[in-house]
Amino acid sequence: MVATKEYSLIPEEFDDSIPIDTLDKETIPLTTLYDEEYALDSIKQTPEDCRIPHRQHNNEMKRHIEEHFNRPELVRDCIMGLSDGLTVPFALAAGLSSLGDTRIVIFGGLAELVSGAISMGLGGYLAARSEADHYKTERMREAREVDLYPEEEEEEIIELFEPYGLDRDSMEPMMVRFRQNKEKFVDFMMRFELNLEMPDPNRSWISALTIGFSYLFGGFIPLLPYFFVSNTGDALFYSILFTSITLLTFGYVKSIYLRPAQAVIGALQTLAIGAVAAASSYFLVAMVDSAAPVTVK
Repeated sequence: MVATKEYSLIPEEFDDSIPIDTLDKETIPLTTLYDEEYALDSIKQTPEDCRIPHRQHNNEMKRHIEEHFNRPELVRDCIMGLSDGLTVPFALAAGLSSLGDTRIVIFGGLAELVSGAISMGLGGYLAARSEADHYKTERMREAREVDLYPEEEEEEIIELFEPYGLDRDSMEPMMVRFRQNKEKFVDFMMRFELNLEMPDPNRSWISALTIGFSYLFGGFIPLLPYFFVSNTGDALFYSILFTSITLLTFGYVKSIYLRPAQAVIGALQTLAIGAVAAASSYFLVAMVDSAAPVTVK
């Protein structure tokens, strides 16, 4: 038999103002005991929280932390640098391998690697600077429009929110705040009318370094076998092997962030692009060399 414990019933006129810890648990119904202890133990509530039921719900909502990666431009720059770094030096190394001398592959590959990294880094720097200059120009234009044509700018806000069922009457409190603070008015128009956000002041240098070093890192992979293997054919084989594995991994990881459902397809596409570029370069250099042989001293 299972031992049971009897609990006496509490009258309906039970005074709930008495603290729970001062009562004898033998006189409290199971349901009442469970509900009170759960309310006290699960969430540390103050007396004010108990009198305001929605506070418990707000406290539970605050426990939810949304984890978002707020620097997508870094991922974009890494993808750009690694993609070109894995493809271009790989194609160049494969093409120069048809000449049969690992020194040509090493010297040509290093020259392309350094110049390519500098070029890619400068391209990222100029692109980020242009983005910042564009934002400043558009903000100056928008601030001038807010000063000269405030009614028209307010109408544009109404037009933005009308598709969501909001009219001028419902938007009037926000309009009053914008009339009192022109800077916030301009910020709102930049964000929601022009879809422009203020760039990071250090974005240009971060972009340049990220793209440049990503290109260097990716470009060294297809060149490494030529430093340790003297036979050009064997070095090309290892270069193809290592670069193919890297391209597959890079394509898969990139697709996980961009298209998780098509990660395998993204990996195969990245490998196919690198393979086509390398094969085209190899056969092109081989054809040119067969038409006009290059003598290596």
